[in-house]
Amino acid sequence: MHSAASQPARPLPTTTTPPPPVMKLARPVEDLAPPPWVDDLPLAQFTLVSARVADVPDLTPAQFEQQTFAAYVSIAEQLAATAHRHPVRFWNHVPFITDPADAGRDNYMVFNAGRFRAFSDWYGGPARFEREIATASATGHWGRDLIVHCLATDASGTAVNNPRQVAPYHYSQRFGPLPPCFARATRLASSDLLLVGGTASVRGEDSVHIDDLAAQCRETYVNLAALVSAAIGKKLTPSVKLPRLLSAFRDLRVYYPDRRHEREIEQSVRQSFPNLGRLEKLHADLCRAELLVEIEGIADLSELKDK
Repeated sequence: MHSAASQPARPLPTTTTPPPPVMKLARPVEDLAPPPWVDDLPLAQFTLVSARVADVPDLTPAQFEQQTFAAYVSIAEQLAATAHRHPVRFWNHVPFITDPADAGRDNYMVFNAGRFRAFSDWYGGPARFEREIATASATGHWGRDLIVHCLATDASGTAVNNPRQVAPYHYSQRFGPLPPCFARATRLASSDLLLVGGTASVRGEDSVHIDDLAAQCRETYVNLAALVSAAIGKKLTPSVKLPRLLSAFRDLRVYYPDRRHEREIEQSVRQSFPNLGRLEKLHADLCRAELLVEIEGIADLSELKDK
């Protein structure tokens, strides 16, 4: 490789590699850790587990795909040993994410193939993705290892998709022979919390506002608002005030590939999210080279009640 859920999820096939020990909401000691809001979750209701594929640049694409599959097997096995078997949020950190891997595929597409195969087994087939699959982010970094973190709980969340976008698992083959596999957001069971995965300037399945950072930020905010609106069962219309929907967000993590954009992005975000508490900024490559910003976070839908 170029280096530069209404029912419990079915366990994946066993792997010969022993899984690493379960981490009970212990933040991994590394830069590529889940965001700080994970620390606020009650220990009795959530489990955080992780998997790693070492030295990805030394693997062939076929090996990387298989090892990605095995990483998700390991996560399923770890969760099977806990009371929290329902994934609600994944963070994927893919080395050199947009570097070419083989004919027609980059490293992200290879990763997606392994993840898609794993989730097809885990959820019993793609037909269940629409209602059960967990939300996720996938960003690039310049280290050597694939790192996957999974937050799980004891009850299946509800997958929330964005009516302005094609569900990732329905993408055309322009984005790889096997598509990305995640929900745009997950609403926790019996809760007003909405976990929102990596969100960017994508409409339908196409990147929009190429080379225009301000417009990409605005498009991303509309997509975040659309997820909140979908989660509370309302249609996003021009009459709906964007700040009202964005007021539900209390914690955000922003990824950006160009360090020169950090200040502009931070100013824009702080001006657009009236109830924002924590803002975490990470310099990272994104899954499409033309994207300039990606935002994830957690929203409290109770903020919208009686308003």
